[in-house]
Amino acid sequence: MPVLGGEFGHGRVLCNRAYAAMDSDVSRGPIWSAELLVEENLEVAARTKREGHFYPDARLPYGDRGELEDWKHSGWDRGHLSPSGDFAGVDVQEESYALSNVVPQAQGLNRGAWEGIESAVRGLANAEGEIYVVTGVLFPEGLMRRRVGPDGVMVPSGMWKAVFDPVAGGAAVYVCSNVDQPDCKVVSLAVLAHWAGIDVFPGLPDAVKQHVMPMPAIEASPYAASVREAQSRAGGFDWNDRRAREVLRMLQKALGR
Repeated sequence: MPVLGGEFGHGRVLCNRAYAAMDSDVSRGPIWSAELLVEENLEVAARTKREGHFYPDARLPYGDRGELEDWKHSGWDRGHLSPSGDFAGVDVQEESYALSNVVPQAQGLNRGAWEGIESAVRGLANAEGEIYVVTGVLFPEGLMRRRVGPDGVMVPSGMWKAVFDPVAGGAAVYVCSNVDQPDCKVVSLAVLAHWAGIDVFPGLPDAVKQHVMPMPAIEASPYAASVREAQSRAGGFDWNDRRAREVLRMLQKALGR
């Protein structure tokens, strides 16, 4: 199990059938979520229609958790840490929609590069047979922190997905900034530990933690492509402008996304 210090290191670990997550009453959401991806399960998951609905996790005390109201009109997507597409069967997928597995995620990241990372990691699991995956968040310090909703769910400044491949004996971490046009990179477990204060795979030798295992390229997201096409057709906007972002949201709605 990941080892985490500091103010987020005393959360509750919630065990589900296909993943475990640690939630924090400081952030009102998950800090990390861990799963074992197995090729056979992913084959079933690929055939399973996604029909989940987000819900607050009743295992957490009211006031220490996120609620559905926190995302209303927030401008943020409800981003899975352990994605529903990893899980075999409707009942198991439904567990991934608990808000204890969800953080405020920028729409462009959630439906673009992050979706591509999730697909790339599933591809690696299919190629290798099984891999260990831990997904988590980065938060800024002090006054730089943002919160949404009546319960004050904390908005991550970044997202990461760490992978250990027991076949190759290596590990690496995808890291992305939590913005609509994210900067994504691949780093070592040691670098992540320095940034986030977390030892994701404490049982691994230091040599593995220092080394960056070659990782598959981030796969293209069909959603991201459709958004780019809409942006190209609209043309001439500064997408950092608030009014332009509203136009983009309208375009995305028109595209049925």
